[in-house]
Amino acid sequence: MSLIDRKPLSIGRTERERRDDRVFVVAAEDTYAPKQYFEYLPLARVKVIVLPTPVDTGLSSPSHVVDRLKDAFETVKKRGQVQSGDEFWVCLDTDHHMTDTHLKGTLEALRQAKQVGFELAISNPCFDLWLLLHYTDVARGTRFAKSADVVEEIRKLVPGFHKTAIKKGMFTLDMVPDAIQRARALEEDPDNPAGPWPEDTGTRVYLLVERVLDGKQA
Repeated sequence: MSLIDRKPLSIGRTERERRDDRVFVVAAEDTYAPKQYFEYLPLARVKVIVLPTPVDTGLSSPSHVVDRLKDAFETVKKRGQVQSGDEFWVCLDTDHHMTDTHLKGTLEALRQAKQVGFELAISNPCFDLWLLLHYTDVARGTRFAKSADVVEEIRKLVPGFHKTAIKKGMFTLDMVPDAIQRARALEEDPDNPAGPWPEDTGTRVYLLVERVLDGKQA
């Protein structure tokens, strides 16, 4: 799916129940989980729009994710639809993109994202860690060899979990404060995390969700 093939983003009146409702636009490499997760959270006075992510894994690299968000941002900016309090976030995993062969391209994509003013929510190793933290603590120093290991941990606690088809009620709003607390506990300095992504196991999706819930400004 190219940028041209997609319907241009709108965050105008139809996306805001009230004129001053905030909108968060998220571009993710994960095709399914982030979109379904935010769709099922009942949020007041805020809308989280997760841009469609192509199923083609060739379009899930950091550069493609950032390009999708830049395209969406420019579209709504030209329409005069960006309001105070709206935010644009890049949601990535480390499991494929932080190795030697991909690191240079990843750092360049993140540099471009920050230059535009986008925020970063990067998980080590994957977004699924954020979902796992809704149910249990993960000790600092825990290692997951691959993303599938995180999924297996979720399935031990959530029978029937499948990351391509999250069911409503699996990850609820009342579980979010615990997930935030657990994610913050994985950081040495959760209010000022070092580096663009967690060097050890961790997920900075909590930064995005904190802002969604309480309107913190950068």
